Amino acid sequence: MLVWLKLIYYFDIMITLKNIKLDNSPSNYIPSPGLLNALEVAYMLKRPLLLTGEPGTGKTQFAFWAADQLSRTEGFHNTPYIYNTKTSSTAQDLFYNYDAIAHFRDIRQSEEQGGGKTTEDFIQLKALGLAIANAIGRNDLRLSSRILDNSNVIPDKRGSVVLIDEIDKAPRDFPNDLLNEIENYEFEIKEINTRLKVTDEEQKQRIIIVLTSNFEKNLPDAFLRRCIYFHIDFPTRERLFEIIIKRLDISSDDYTNIEKRVNDFFQFHHYPNIIKKPSTSEFIDWIRVLQNDNLLHQEFFQEDRLVMNDTLPKYLPILIKNKDDINRLLAQ
Repeated sequence: MLVWLKLIYYFDIMITLKNIKLDNSPSNYIPSPGLLNALEVAYMLKRPLLLTGEPGTGKTQFAFWAADQLSRTEGFHNTPYIYNTKTSSTAQDLFYNYDAIAHFRDIRQSEEQGGGKTTEDFIQLKALGLAIANAIGRNDLRLSSRILDNSNVIPDKRGSVVLIDEIDKAPRDFPNDLLNEIENYEFEIKEINTRLKVTDEEQKQRIIIVLTSNFEKNLPDAFLRRCIYFHIDFPTRERLFEIIIKRLDISSDDYTNIEKRVNDFFQFHHYPNIIKKPSTSEFIDWIRVLQNDNLLHQEFFQEDRLVMNDTLPKYLPILIKNKDDINRLLAQ
């Protein structure tokens, strides 16, 4: 009889986790002169600013930068009110939320135990609705204190930046349903038959709307006519270098290495047949890790060929997010 012995070896696997200090302060964002001009025009005309561009080019970060800057000079809230668009979004979602399920449960419970809450207890202002309420001012709003408290509407009038992120994800009717509301800064809370509306120019000056889209062609013409449009181009080598120096604590001794890594990045970005091209934000992460590991000097390309070494598998997935792309690069 044969006896098979199964030998099991246990290895102590050590995992070393390194913490990288990330400085994502909005003040480190560098808007182009053209982008600043577009914001100024949008503000003058009281129109939404629609930003397009490749993912990772800074469309969303610009709204945070604008809120941060305006909080210092114009008394705006220092972060934007954000609405992340979904494929199921409706126009109401941008202004307020009514929790009908919780209200129904409360009604059932009150029938058994007595008491109960009102409809106002289940309404909360969101994004643009909150910005409109803050522009009008709490004391001038004809709303229940329950709604104002649920929504954290402050006593003082205040300006706000509203970020409607990735609006191209929404159903096609979503932008059209917002035409009147965005143009006139008004909306209705149907459950309590109440309409909020900005009534004067001073109040309108307290609201800036920034929309982002990866594909402007998906937006209806009627909506586009009401927007100020700006496309954020993919940064040049010089601008990408400037972004890295501004965003990260880079020693001047490493400036030459950063220039080389910028060139490496563009070779990755323009590499033939790459399906998912790396973005600016991925480049920043890549540099952060290389800096943390003291490898800013590491060469990744010699002429047009990728340098094969033991470190490549660790750092390549920071930039390249497609399995076929990684295999294609490593197989050359």
